[in-house]
Amino acid sequence: MAFTIVILILTQISMTSGAQQALRRTMEIYSNSTRFALACNTSSKIIEPIQSRCAIVRFSRLSDQEILGRLMVVVQAEKVPQLSIPC
Repeated sequence: MAFTIVILILTQISMTSGAQQALRRTMEIYSNSTRFALACNTSSKIIEPIQSRCAIVRFSRLSDQEILGRLMVVVQAEKVPQLSIPC
C-alpha cells in the first residue's frame, strides 16, 4: 500500500487550540493512507493529542560551518555557478 506523505513545518507555533484540534482530527481521518511529518522549534506548544500520535525526534542545532559545508556539497553536485559572497 502506498502512502501519501504530508510534511508540515511549524515554526513559531501560533496555531490556536482549535486549529490544532482540527489538525488532530485530520490526522485521525487519514491515518490509514497518509503519514504526517511535523517539524517545529518547540514541541511543548503542540497539544498532547498530536504529540501522542508522533514519534518525537530531537536534533541539535547545526553550526553555520556545518550548514555551509553541506550547501557547498549540493552546489557542486548540482553544478551551480558559484558567486563570491562576503562572509
